[in-house]
Amino acid sequence: ETVVRGISEIDSARSLGITRKEALMYGAATRIQADPQAAPGETVLHEPTRVVEMFMAGDIDHAKRVIRRFCRDVPCCVTVTPTTFLYRGGEEAGFVVGFRNYPRFPSDAYALRATARDLAERLREELGQDSYMAVDAGGMTTWSTTRDA
Repeated sequence: ETVVRGISEIDSARSLGITRKEALMYGAATRIQADPQAAPGETVLHEPTRVVEMFMAGDIDHAKRVIRRFCRDVPCCVTVTPTTFLYRGGEEAGFVVGFRNYPRFPSDAYALRATARDLAERLREELGQDSYMAVDAGGMTTWSTTRDA
């Protein structure tokens, strides 16, 4: 059985003149319960690929504590990777928080970006940072700062 969230079922999508492919392109997620490649008793979930990465300077251990609290409040799964920012006049240690449209916690593109932004704002405040950069696989890079640009 296939269920398209946002459109109650494929038949509803068709009645609106929307194909399954179009529903996927426009952000409706699918949950496929009977994948032919699944082992007996296994549930396989598929979601459209969406990626947002958030870059920030600061202490990665402090960031992980903030992120753990955030993930308890907001159902999401993220990666945290150390990085180094090199720039004219210096360098800083930092981290990259990776958001994926994880089928266990499915999300449309707008909601995934909003969740990334909410976490970035919380991290900026709790880590005392002035800025962060978000990179969306859809082609948008955003730099947000509280200092003079």
